[in-house]
Amino acid sequence: MVEFCDECGSMMLPSTTGAGIGVQKVLKCKCGFIKPIDQKEGSYTLKTKIEHSLMEEITSTVDIVDWKEKNLRSTIKDFRCRRCGYDKAQLETRQTRSADEGMTHFIICLKCGKMIKIGS
Repeated sequence: MVEFCDECGSMMLPSTTGAGIGVQKVLKCKCGFIKPIDQKEGSYTLKTKIEHSLMEEITSTVDIVDWKEKNLRSTIKDFRCRRCGYDKAQLETRQTRSADEGMTHFIICLKCGKMIKIGS
């Protein structure tokens, strides 16, 4: 259930007001508007901690490199990184100057992240 602010139209987030016995669940907006949660419509569970199992975490750089090796495809042929010797890279194009000038092209190593500027 998503609620929107009656005042400004922004999305409202669940929160609490009061302390001790007088704690009440409410929806708050960034503009300051507060709306009580109607218990008939549904209830919210407020948590500040994201819980997940340790198996879902990547625990080492070896796991990351293995995943990249299996899943990422290089967009550049005959590439060899000068820093680490890895053979996969991607091409990125960025607007680094004013809009009436050409784009700047970068080759980025998929292992160490070294950026090599090519062209203009």
